[in-house]
Parts: sequence; C-alpha cells; structure tokens
Amino acid sequence: MRDSVSWNVMIRGYVKNGMVEHARELFDEMPEKTSFSWNTMIMGYIRAGKIHRALKLFVVMPDKDVVSWTVMVTGLCHASRVDEAWCLFKQMPQANAVSWSSMVSGFQQHGLPNESLNAFREMLLAGFQPTSHSLTSVLSACADLAMVSVSEHVYCQLLKRGFHDNTHVGNSAITMFIKTGSFHSARRIFLDLENPDRVSWNTMIMGFAQHGYGVEAIMIFRQMQKAQIKPDGISYMGVLLGRQYFQSMKMDHGISPKLEHFAAVVDLYARAGKLKEAYKVVTDMPFEPTTIFWRTLLHGCRIWGDIEMGVHAAEEILKLEPRNTSACLMVVNIFALSGKWNEVAKIRQHMRNTEVKKELGCSWINIKGRNHFFTTRDEVHPEGDRIFEVVELLAYDIKRYYLRFEEFSYVWKSCIM
Repeated sequence: MRDSVSWNVMIRGYVKNGMVEHARELFDEMPEKTSFSWNTMIMGYIRAGKIHRALKLFVVMPDKDVVSWTVMVTGLCHASRVDEAWCLFKQMPQANAVSWSSMVSGFQQHGLPNESLNAFREMLLAGFQPTSHSLTSVLSACADLAMVSVSEHVYCQLLKRGFHDNTHVGNSAITMFIKTGSFHSARRIFLDLENPDRVSWNTMIMGFAQHGYGVEAIMIFRQMQKAQIKPDGISYMGVLLGRQYFQSMKMDHGISPKLEHFAAVVDLYARAGKLKEAYKVVTDMPFEPTTIFWRTLLHGCRIWGDIEMGVHAAEEILKLEPRNTSACLMVVNIFALSGKWNEVAKIRQHMRNTEVKKELGCSWINIKGRNHFFTTRDEVHPEGDRIFEVVELLAYDIKRYYLRFEEFSYVWKSCIM
C-alpha cells in the first residue's frame, strides 16, 4: 500500500535530484495530495528556475499554509521579482518571522537597502522576533547606506535580543561598522566574539586594509595565524604589503594567487614608487592584464613622475577601453605632463566624437537619519537657496576676518619696526 508519506518521499527525491518533471508526473498521479506535496512541487519549480510554473501551481493550490506563502515569496525574491514578492507578502493571511526575513533579505540583496530597513522596522512593530537571517540582512543594508546613526540603532536591537554571541550576525555587524568608518566599534565587536571564524578575521583584515590601515591589517593577520586559523586567498588580499606575503601564499599554504592578488601587488609597488617592479608583475603574471592593472600603474607613474612608462600604460588603457571616461581623463593628464599636446587634442576630440562624458562627483552628509546629496553647481536640492545664502554669509565673514587680520598684521609690523 502506497500512503501519502511514500508518495511524498518519491516526489521529494526527484526534486532534490533536479528531476522536476518526473516529480510532477508522480504529483499528478498522487490520489491524495497533502500540503507537503504541493509545497515540495512549488519549491522544485523554483529551484529549477521555472518561477512561472511555481506561480501557476501556487494559485490553484486549495489550502495554502504559511509555508506555501513563504516559499513563493522567497522564490520571487530569488528570481529578482522583489516588487511582486512584496505584493504577495502583503496578501498573506498570517506572516511569520521567516517570511518577514525573506522580504528583508530580498530587498537588501537586490540593492534596496532603504526598503530592507523599512521592512525590518515593520516586522518589529508587528511584534515578530527577528531571526539571525533578518539581522544579517538588515546589517548589510545599513552597511550599504553607510549611515552611522541607523547602524548604531540596529546594533542596539541586536544586543537587546541576545544575538551578541552569534558569529554570523557579529560578522555582518563588523562589516557594517567598518563601512561606516566606526573602526573602534568593529574592533570591539570582534574582540567580544566567543568563536570568531575565518570570515570574522578576513572581515577585519580586509576592512582595515581597504581603509588605509595597513599596519593594523598585518597585525590582525599575524594574530590570526597565532590563533591557528588557516588563512585563505581573502586573508592574503588584505596583507599583500610585500613580496614576502605574496610568495608565501603558494609556498606555505598552497594557495594559487588570483587576478585580484596580482592587482594588490601592482598597487603596492606603484604607490611605493617601485614602478619597474610593478611593471614586471603586470607583464610576467599568468593572466592577460586588464585595464585595472594599467590604470594602477598609470596612477603610480603620475605620482612619481615616470612619464615614459606612464605614456606606455596610457596607450594600453586606450587599447582596452577607448570609451572609459576616467581612463581617458587619466590618459589626457599623463600626455599633458609629457608635453604631448597633439595627443591631448586627439584624445579630447575622441571623447567628443564618442560622447564620452565625465560623471559628476557627488558628496553627501547624513543629518538626523536623512542623506543629503550634493553635486557641482547643484540646483536640485530642495533647500538649495538657503544653503547658498549660508555659504555667501560664511564667505563674507571669512573675507571680513581676513581683512581684519591683514590690518592687524600691518599695525603689528609698524610697531615692531
């Protein structure tokens, strides 16, 4: 006798092995389908990337439970249909912490950090206890926004609910504080972790290294080795401050350097003025050099005044990315430094012909939880008139104090002569 359990076991076995059509044949033959049967088939279609078939099955499902709704919402998020997932989520008769976590995560993973924060806030107001998954997602959203005040508020929620010992949540909190520039908070969280894993160490090493704290990154790397945590390729990315570390990747730990490791070495040598060594790495590495290598070398040439090598790097950049705005501007600068004005004119004409335009720089500041963005000659900001008035007043005061300083200096000089 085949009962519902045996039917479900077979259907689930087919789904797990990617044989979703075989699972559907059994599902159609099944005399009495349970909610588990329906949910398994919906999940199978989602895993197979057939979201439209999953939706059709979900629509005709007679008795949808919270698992059915959550599976469908999660599937839509994975298929990058976050708006549809949110609409479906709002129709749920009764959500739970898992379904809320799916939405918080879905918004964050698809570049919608504000929406992720709003969903997390609604979840708390609805009285649901956040899961570790929802917390890591909302911490990542805060990291994307780089808003200190919001980050601290979310971290307080984490502490209040007893997640301070959770390593995965702690790693996300470390990343968040590093991206907001709160290195002291990041270090404190790291030291408070009872069992920091390799991700914890790598997050600290990479975070400090990327923000210019090379010495601290090396110290953390050495502490990682003392703690007998075996480094991996990411670990070395943060401490490639010398050929010694680079060579030991293969010799000591059997890790083959990848493209990003060679890029880190080139950047190291270029910044230190060792341009010949940087060029040798570019030409000798087992990869075809991409634009980033030549741009890194060109940047070093500009700093240290090596015009000849800089011109060569500029020519290689133009071969690879003739329409890249920043690359074209870097090439113009190096040609101008070398006095090659004909080449400067050609590049500028090329930029005009191909409609290569420089992107406007943007600065921003967070005031009372709201980001304010400014660009050159910005006339879009709603309070632009008031801002310009304040700037004019400040300029007037600076000029007035400067004139008073000049007058004081003249009197002082007259007295001492």
